[in-house]
Amino acid sequence: MKPSVRQVLADSHIAAIAILLLLLWPIEPVLRTLWLPLDNLGSFLATAVAIRGVPSSSLLASPYDRLTFGAASIVIFEAVSSVTAAWLLSSWVYGEGPLRSLSKYRGRLPWRHYA
Repeated sequence: MKPSVRQVLADSHIAAIAILLLLLWPIEPVLRTLWLPLDNLGSFLATAVAIRGVPSSSLLASPYDRLTFGAASIVIFEAVSSVTAAWLLSSWVYGEGPLRSLSKYRGRLPWRHYA
């Protein structure tokens, strides 16, 4: 009797590697995309504290800032989609969340200790 696709993925390293990549790939684009808006927010708050009031410029003052905010929302959506895909794959193959399945999978890896 042939094993199911779920069983083949659970027995091989393919599912664990796919889950790991789906969790790690969005980290760098999210950090790179959110750096400028968070920097603008920090500058805005520092100015507000320094003058003890609301600065005359707003957070989304220029068209570039609005475009950056739009790009950040797209990257965040892609990151949430990737994490959701990792969660769905992990739930389907291992029956639990991605972090728990990867932590349990780590014990099944054949570690070699070299002296």
